[in-house]
Amino acid sequence: MQGIFCSKMDSIKNTLSSFQKLKKTKYRLILSSGRGRPVEEILLNFYEDDLYHILGFQHLKDIQLPKDKKTLFSNINSGKITDNHLSLSKYYDNKSLNYNIKLRIKMAAFLEDFLDSDDFTVSVYKFQHENNTVIQADYLITSKRITTDEEYYIFIRKRTEENTYGIISCFPKENISYWGGNRYIMLKEKIMEDNTSIILHIHPDFNK
Repeated sequence: MQGIFCSKMDSIKNTLSSFQKLKKTKYRLILSSGRGRPVEEILLNFYEDDLYHILGFQHLKDIQLPKDKKTLFSNINSGKITDNHLSLSKYYDNKSLNYNIKLRIKMAAFLEDFLDSDDFTVSVYKFQHENNTVIQADYLITSKRITTDEEYYIFIRKRTEENTYGIISCFPKENISYWGGNRYIMLKEKIMEDNTSIILHIHPDFNK
């Protein structure tokens, strides 16, 4: 079976490897709420510490994991922490929970595909009490991976220490819907490590 459930990517180690490659990339988004209104600019970058919340490791409260994230990811790379170890948690593959960690790990291996996708929308995120969520994000990205029908929520927030944004949470779009104030994407640009860039989307009315 092709897609996010490909067995070759069904491990935390491969997901970490995929994210380490993504760390060399940035995404620049220029957004508008309508004609004549100020544009909003997002520079999305990636740090290894971000992966802890992307995978939802904060929910694995009933198994032993290193508190230091550098040690945690080193242990994943070395094989000391595996899918089998994570599966000891009752929260790992609990179908009754919205934050199924096993599925999040599988999907995070393809985070770059979700960000590159043409089926990609951005909205200003509104805190939603009715969903009993504690997510405090600035923007919500909803994306569908190119080769599958799986939709993904990606919550991003401005970093406190710099003028960039990072992912604070992301998971499959399933039983609960999230929303916000829609934005027009004027430009979506992917910036590589050598500062070359690829224009993934440009609005006809956008002037660089």
